[in-house]
Amino acid sequence: MSSAISSIESYIEKRNYLRSLLASHQFEQLDLLLNNMQQQWLEKSSEPFDYEWFISDLLDPTKIAADILSHLDTWIKSNPTSYHGYLLLGCYWEAAAARIRTSNGGEYVSDDRWIGAQLARDLGLVSYLRAISLHERPAYALRRMMRLTAYLGEPQWLYDLAYGREPYTYVQLQNDIDPEIWRAGLRRLLDEGGDLAFIPQELPSNLPIRETDEVKTYWLNATLAIRPQDVGIRNEYLYFLYPRWGGSHEQMAEFIEGAVCETLSEQERNILWITKAWDFLGYSIYFPEQEDHDEIEYCCDAFEQLLALDLAEEQRARVLYQYANFRAHYGKQDGVWQVEKMQLCYELLAKAWQISPAMANPQMGLDTLMSCINFAHINDSYNLLPQWLERLQLLGDDKYAVILAAVASKFGLYGISKGQFDHQALMAQAKFLDAEDLDVGQAAANLFGSQSEDAAIYLLQQACEWGDISAMATLSDVYAGVLSRQNDRDINTYKDNALRTYWMERAANGGDATSQYNLAYGILEDNEELSPEQYQQTKKLLLNAMNTSNVRRDVWERSAHRLATLLIFGDIQDDMLLCLDTVLPALWNDESVENQVFAAGYYALAFHLGAGCTRNSYLAKVWLERGLELAPEDSYLADRAAEIFRHKELLGGARAKIGFSKDQKLMDQHGYNLTFGE
Repeated sequence: MSSAISSIESYIEKRNYLRSLLASHQFEQLDLLLNNMQQQWLEKSSEPFDYEWFISDLLDPTKIAADILSHLDTWIKSNPTSYHGYLLLGCYWEAAAARIRTSNGGEYVSDDRWIGAQLARDLGLVSYLRAISLHERPAYALRRMMRLTAYLGEPQWLYDLAYGREPYTYVQLQNDIDPEIWRAGLRRLLDEGGDLAFIPQELPSNLPIRETDEVKTYWLNATLAIRPQDVGIRNEYLYFLYPRWGGSHEQMAEFIEGAVCETLSEQERNILWITKAWDFLGYSIYFPEQEDHDEIEYCCDAFEQLLALDLAEEQRARVLYQYANFRAHYGKQDGVWQVEKMQLCYELLAKAWQISPAMANPQMGLDTLMSCINFAHINDSYNLLPQWLERLQLLGDDKYAVILAAVASKFGLYGISKGQFDHQALMAQAKFLDAEDLDVGQAAANLFGSQSEDAAIYLLQQACEWGDISAMATLSDVYAGVLSRQNDRDINTYKDNALRTYWMERAANGGDATSQYNLAYGILEDNEELSPEQYQQTKKLLLNAMNTSNVRRDVWERSAHRLATLLIFGDIQDDMLLCLDTVLPALWNDESVENQVFAAGYYALAFHLGAGCTRNSYLAKVWLERGLELAPEDSYLADRAAEIFRHKELLGGARAKIGFSKDQKLMDQHGYNLTFGE
């Protein structure tokens, strides 16, 4: 392999060669090449596509995880003193821990996923510790220790070893955890090819003595003692000072301006300033609301300030790509894409690409470029998309890009010639690429509307073969005529009720919340009276849809409303109780007034009838009044008021008042808790 590398293609070629050495078990040659790259990296400052990139990209994401794990195990067995064998095994388990945990916010991660992720973390840490023991200057392994313990916490056993104590055991851990959660978490680890780690009884002798309980700082200092010029670990440390990790912007600024970073060059320090700003500029979930013009302007000023800094080429491109993404976030007004706004986004993308076309990785700008071309119909005057698809399919690690390149090559779209790439090979790659946040069904729907119906259906059929749930749901929509109707086309072109139902059921069984709701809705609408089997099926579908993580808000609301109605009128005591204890509290505690009114009305009905609770007219009145305070003209509440205040009875008002006074003294604990929250 030539050491003179002048384009990204050459780096990719070398990466693929290293991957082939791993797959063909040529471990001696692999160790030799990695050791040589590491030695150069230890002595030099970091550069794009250096040793760090090769290590992070060496494990092929398009291969079956079990096969990669098998190669790594074979490597270590053939050379038990291989630093890089253990280092990459640690990288495997670090990635597995992230897969198990998922990228959802912590509150949406189930307990069994936390347990599974922590068990995988332990396997990663044990592997990194073994690697550390095998090398005089294990800077990269030390850096991964910092990253992994900051991300998923330091396990008690590692803390114990650091202070010379007998390590906490899995027997002790298991005794502290609900048995069902423990078993489910362990199953998630087993699914990744792992088992419980063998906890070491002592730490490597070449580790420095622990003198601080601040674990991030310990691993940071240990790494910098070996590689003081390491910007990457400073940057990762800084990330874990974000407020969401318990830090603050003040702490971040103090770190950047403090002694740990004083030896950095201006460009290197500016990498850290970008990371600090990324806390509010780098993630769309934290972008200001569309109507918050002052905050949006503040963020735009922040981007401009970053671009005014002395930045290395790849960092300047990164800021420009994200600036385009930020502006595109506000590219629609009243549901209509604004051409002028999106043209500016396109110009920012072009500027980013032109900084260094031979070395650029434009992946982070791809979504915005697709919005410019597909939705705002911006002329691709710089011919960006075909160049980007050419580059990204070569890199081969972004599922969306690989899919687009494959479809474009098969159908001759987006400036790509038919047959320009091997679309079958690309689709085979895409099957195994992880992409938690990619909605393949939505990508196909975009294709259907903006480019080619045939290409969209081809993509959906391919993705359904992979088992992609979003594709199944969208294919159901195709056969329902939904996509045709949304794009003002003949709804009968693809309409097929049997295929619509088949793919809806497949998607629902796979956990798609929208399909679960639609299937339940169909059962309810098609049957005046449900059989016991239909009732249980509908209940299960609506419960699952309501409880799906990150479910679309309208689907959650409709599912909760339908489920409440099903349960409260189902005449099954446990189900009525489920409605009062679980479904209605979720609606009452929601931010939407409409949902609060719905819950108040149903609570009023439940206490009036004694559905799932002891009948109590006073509590019915309390809930009715709460609802009327929010929505005085609501017709459903008006009907309930007529019943609860006995408007149609002779002397009904007086009788109702007597009943309220009597029932106020007869409240049971369950009714009191539901109403007054104690």
